[in-house]
Amino acid sequence: MGDGGSGEKSEEPTPEKLKQLREDGNIPKSQDVIQAVMFVGCFCVIAATMGYMGNTLMDFMQLCFAQVTKSGVTTHLVNALMVEALKTMLLTCGPVLVVAFILALVGNYAQVGVLFTTKPLEPNFSKLNPISGIKGLVNMKKMVELIKTILKFTVVSWMAYSSLKVHARDVILTIRMPLYTGLKIIGTVIWDFSIRIGVFFAVVAAADYFYQRQKFMKDNMMSKYDIKQEYKQSEGDPQHKAERKHLHRELANGGGHSNVKKADAVVVNPDHIAIALKYDKDGSSAPVVVAKGERVQAEKIKQIAKEAGIPIIRNVPLAQALNKMEMGDEIPEELYDAVAEVLNFVYQLSEQQKDKQKK
Repeated sequence: MGDGGSGEKSEEPTPEKLKQLREDGNIPKSQDVIQAVMFVGCFCVIAATMGYMGNTLMDFMQLCFAQVTKSGVTTHLVNALMVEALKTMLLTCGPVLVVAFILALVGNYAQVGVLFTTKPLEPNFSKLNPISGIKGLVNMKKMVELIKTILKFTVVSWMAYSSLKVHARDVILTIRMPLYTGLKIIGTVIWDFSIRIGVFFAVVAAADYFYQRQKFMKDNMMSKYDIKQEYKQSEGDPQHKAERKHLHRELANGGGHSNVKKADAVVVNPDHIAIALKYDKDGSSAPVVVAKGERVQAEKIKQIAKEAGIPIIRNVPLAQALNKMEMGDEIPEELYDAVAEVLNFVYQLSEQQKDKQKK
């Protein structure tokens, strides 16, 4: 590979790249998750407050008929009834709107967390290019969204038809029934239909969430050359160099075993050598050897790592190469590829554990 080559995009994005993407506002997020949460939440609120909403609307209607019958239609009466109408609307629709707003915030926070960036709002004149605009009309993302929209429309239409078909006779007969009985039958139809829609939206949201995360990781894959360049850029910052020297002095004065708990991974040989590595998550420095040992010392390092829940990776060639280094040394460039694979594995393992804890 030449210096200017990029190589095959075969590596997971590093924490530094993920951090940069997040700062740019480029994060995986499913709008279907938010829509599903809002639909189910609002439906539950409507179901729980249906009686209250009905009584409030009936009270307003009775007030209107009573006032019109009592004093006739006047400008003052119309203004007063308009005010009462606004109050009634707020009392009936307010809970649903408040819950929808809160659930929208919760849905976004659950996927993104706290994030404030103005990068997506910055002007991008390349978007004014008509050729790029025409190319952007047809892409995989928009095709998936189109297929998803058609699927949702088709399924929802079929569910509406099937629900009405089952209750069609009862709905027609509501014309001859008392108002309360008719509303009760129509409410049953709406309840059945909404339950089906809620379950369907939840399934679509789960599938879309998984797809968005997978697509995000695939679109931002890195080559080994990209990872090398990232390490080089981090290494060239004078401030980062000063921080690394300070860290090295601390490591040299702090002993070996006490630093194992600070490590991100331990590479073993598998029985005779153990080397603990630490990597600055913000990408400000290359990985550092924070502890090393052979035979008895290696067993001690592995024992501490197990107790602290630090991943232990067996890699004989890498362990032998790292064993030639001194404690506090940075990983040399020729070992970037092997160490990057180890750290990417550790990062993926950490993400899997986080997902399990959320579930």
